[in-house]
Amino acid sequence: MKSVLQAESHYLEAIAGIECIKGNSSDLEQIKKSLKPFPWEFQCHDFDGVGDFFVAKDISGVQHISWIYFHNHRNRLLALQEGEAEIKFCLTLPAWRGRGIYPRIIQMIVNYLNCKGMQRVFMCVHRDNLASIRGIEKAGFSRVGDIRLRKILGVQVSPRFDTSRVL
Repeated sequence: MKSVLQAESHYLEAIAGIECIKGNSSDLEQIKKSLKPFPWEFQCHDFDGVGDFFVAKDISGVQHISWIYFHNHRNRLLALQEGEAEIKFCLTLPAWRGRGIYPRIIQMIVNYLNCKGMQRVFMCVHRDNLASIRGIEKAGFSRVGDIRLRKILGVQVSPRFDTSRVL
């Protein structure tokens, strides 16, 4: 079971020494060279053809990545409408967890998406992932629904969550 969360306007302070920015291909190349094994969360551009992501980094390199999916991207959990986006496949490297990076970067993405005309932003998280839920809520999201993912012989048979049902 996953919870679906939607963003509200909220403000968090910057984190000293950490730069939260829209990422580019050089950020992906840097992390690819420095991390073995290379986490799949840094490869969504290859798997799903998405190109928008944000990273948190300092002088030692990238510590976090979050990807942005729009209504025209492949999405197995949400049926996004025009003017909606989802933040997904977020990863903070273990040594950097608990420092407030996750909620800060989520907030930056929401601001970026609002400037691009997105009216609503969603995130999905497993209900047992309490650390992620705390970070997402700290960034200003609130729960708007649940998804039960059902598969038969490895094929998803459950319908995608219809975001148009959310007021």
